[in-house]
Amino acid sequence: MTAAGLRAALISTDAGFRGQLRDILLDEGVGATLALEIHERFAAFGEKQVRELRHVNAELLILDLQDDPELGVQFAQFLSNTHPGHRILAVGPALSHEMLLSAMRAGVADYQIKPVNVDALRDSISRLSQSLGRGGAKAKRLGHIYTLFSPKGGSGVTSVATNLAVVLHRLTSKRTLLVDLDLELGEVALHLGVQPRFNFVDMVQNFHRMDADLLASYIEQHESGVHLLSAPFHPVRAEAPSGDEIRRILHFLRQHYDYVIVDTPKTFSPGTLAAFDQSELVLLVTNVDLPSLRNIQRGLPMLKRALPRGESQIRLIVNRYHSGGDITLADVERTLSLKASGTIRNDYDAVIGSINTGKPIVLNGKSKYTQDVRAIGAELAGLTTGPGSANGRGVVSRLLGRVRRKPQEKKP
Repeated sequence: MTAAGLRAALISTDAGFRGQLRDILLDEGVGATLALEIHERFAAFGEKQVRELRHVNAELLILDLQDDPELGVQFAQFLSNTHPGHRILAVGPALSHEMLLSAMRAGVADYQIKPVNVDALRDSISRLSQSLGRGGAKAKRLGHIYTLFSPKGGSGVTSVATNLAVVLHRLTSKRTLLVDLDLELGEVALHLGVQPRFNFVDMVQNFHRMDADLLASYIEQHESGVHLLSAPFHPVRAEAPSGDEIRRILHFLRQHYDYVIVDTPKTFSPGTLAAFDQSELVLLVTNVDLPSLRNIQRGLPMLKRALPRGESQIRLIVNRYHSGGDITLADVERTLSLKASGTIRNDYDAVIGSINTGKPIVLNGKSKYTQDVRAIGAELAGLTTGPGSANGRGVVSRLLGRVRRKPQEKKP
């Protein structure tokens, strides 16, 4: 079967849009044919529609979110879970930054605002069809890159990055890589208690011949299951990689890992900016003290300019948080004009002890620090649900829960 034979399935209540899409797919050069149309609203979905999608086994899934964007994103997440390797294209109204990021995390590869531009929609379908390959070969999904950063030294960024990587791997059982981009004074290897044979600079110098087998030789595997690409043991200056070199390597790494967690230095170096460019989200770490907040406040404008999607890519993490302190969480959010995406309670002695022993603290499931980092990891992995998901708008979620549980039900 040629690329023109790739199957597409469309879910839309909009007759006008369905007609536009049919016209586009009449062009053989687009690379897809329409195998299934479903006209029901998401709230009316039942097992019949799910069975139809499974039967058609379309490689390209086109969702019209116009009638209910939130429920449509929930369904996109279900399709990502049940149709791994397939591509999802969504159309609909202009979405908030938060909703758009939720759609991306749910597996939506491209989002077109209605009324759609026909040429842009045709190009998007062509790109997605080509990415699936000829003969309906399934595309390899690129992994998520999350970069941790603070312009204030001593904020605990490395500890958060290290423990977050372990948490993501333990929560998802997916391939997780921790990258130390502090090429002068990186300490991730110390936090994990490993002595790397090779480092990031070694990879840069040999990247021209890099493949999956060679990559494995540059990576250290921690007992937790997390993989590590370390910073050099000795500081790197003259031979520091360029931003373009770092950008290419990060893109290469996300082809081989489901999660890439990047620890960065406290400066807006070319390497840090390259990491921002490749990242889905930047986790901005602050402590609850005036010097930390001042440095974050001063660095925020530069950070927003450096990110392709600006402030929508930033997630504020408040580290060493103490609810009874002089500076409240509301003070932090008001000062930085950012809502905190997560707080990590102050457990300084336990964290220092874990660093000194080279054992990430999250391997101890009882600490306050562990509980808070796990909550952040669960949010990033999409393992938490938003308010109200259990009722009202959770029709699809309840349906999909029944579908997932059905094989296990053996009631008399």
